[in-house]
Amino acid sequence: MLRDLTIQNYRCFKNFYIDGLARVNLLVGMNNSGKTSLLEAVCLLVNQNSPSLLLDLLDKRGEFAEQLFIRESGEVIHRLNRYQIRHIFHSHQFQPEQDIHFKSRQESPLSLSLSIGLFPSVQKDLHSEDEGISEQDDIDADAFNLVFIYISDERATRQDISIDEDGSIESRSFQLLKQAPSSVFLKTSIKSLFLTTGMMSFEQLAALWDKITLTPKENSIIEALQILEPAIERINFTSRQTFNSGILVKLRGQPNPIPLGSMGDGMRRILTLAMAAVTVENGFLIVDEIDTGLHYQTQTDMWRLILEISQRLNIQVFATTHSWDCITAFQESLAQTKDSSIGKLFRLSRKDENIRAVEYTPDELSIAVRQSIEVR
Repeated sequence: MLRDLTIQNYRCFKNFYIDGLARVNLLVGMNNSGKTSLLEAVCLLVNQNSPSLLLDLLDKRGEFAEQLFIRESGEVIHRLNRYQIRHIFHSHQFQPEQDIHFKSRQESPLSLSLSIGLFPSVQKDLHSEDEGISEQDDIDADAFNLVFIYISDERATRQDISIDEDGSIESRSFQLLKQAPSSVFLKTSIKSLFLTTGMMSFEQLAALWDKITLTPKENSIIEALQILEPAIERINFTSRQTFNSGILVKLRGQPNPIPLGSMGDGMRRILTLAMAAVTVENGFLIVDEIDTGLHYQTQTDMWRLILEISQRLNIQVFATTHSWDCITAFQESLAQTKDSSIGKLFRLSRKDENIRAVEYTPDELSIAVRQSIEVR
C-alpha cells in the first residue's frame, strides 16, 4: 500500500508530495488541479515494468493520431497510432535534463523515472575523442528515446522506447518489449485497474467475469447490483453479445433473464466498479469521477461496498469526484465503519505552478459536511 507519493515534472506537477495516504482516498479539487494526473501517476508507479501502460493513459486522453497506410486504389491496408509524449512533461516540452519521477518511500518503496536519453551507439559516440563529436553538436532527433527506469525491492529495470523526430512514439515500438500486456489485463506482480468515465467493453467485462465466476466474489457482484435493483438474484455473461444476450440478469419473479443494458447506465457503472474491485485483490483500484452515472441516493451504499471490499481483499483505492453528494456519501459511509481511519479526503489546491494536497481526516470531514463547509 502506498503511504506517500512524490511526483516531479509530470503534466501539471512540477514538484508535488503527498503523504498520509489511507486505504481509500477520495481526491477533490478545481478543474485542472491535477486529480486525474495524480491517478495516472499512481497507475504508472504501481505497475512495475509495464511501459505500454503509458499508451493506455494517452489513449484515454485522446493524445494520439491515427496514421493510415492507403493503396493507390484508396483502400486502407494498415492503421498505426502515433502518441505524442511531449504533453506528459511539465510545461509540455521535453528536454534531456527534465526527467519525470514518481516515488513512494514509505512501507513499500517504489520508483519510476521517465527521461529523454540517447541510443547507446550515440551515447558512445558522444564520448569518443576519435570521432571528435561533442555534446554541443547537433544530434538528429531520431537518436533519442524515452527511457523507463523502474526500481522495486532495490532492483532496477530499464526499458527504452524510440522517439520519432516529431516527438511521437509508435504503438508498435512497445510490442518488442518483454513486459506485461497493456490495458486492463495487466499481469504484473501488482494488480491495478484504472476506470475512467467511459464504459468498459463487453469483452473487457467478460474477461473480468472469467476470474470471478463460481467464486465467493460473485456474491459481492450481486450485492453491488442490488444497490440499484434489489430484485436481482443472478448475473451471467453469454459467449457473445447480441440483441438478447451479452450481460444478463435474473430478477425475482421474472421467468426469463433480461439484458443488463436495458436497466440503464448506472447499473453498468456499479457492475464495473464491483467487478474491478474484487479482481484487484492485494492491488489498486483507481477510478476517475467515481460517482459517474450513479444517483446521489445510491452513493452511500456504493461507498459502503467499496470500503468493505477494500478491507476484505486488501485493496487501496484512489478516486476523484466533483460532487458534493459523493463527498457526503463518502463521509456517511466512513462514519458507519468500525475503523473510519481507512478513508481520507484530499483536496488538491493549485496556485500558479504550485499544487499542494490538503488532508481531511474522517473527523474533519464530518465537521465540514455537517456545517456545509466547502472542501472541493
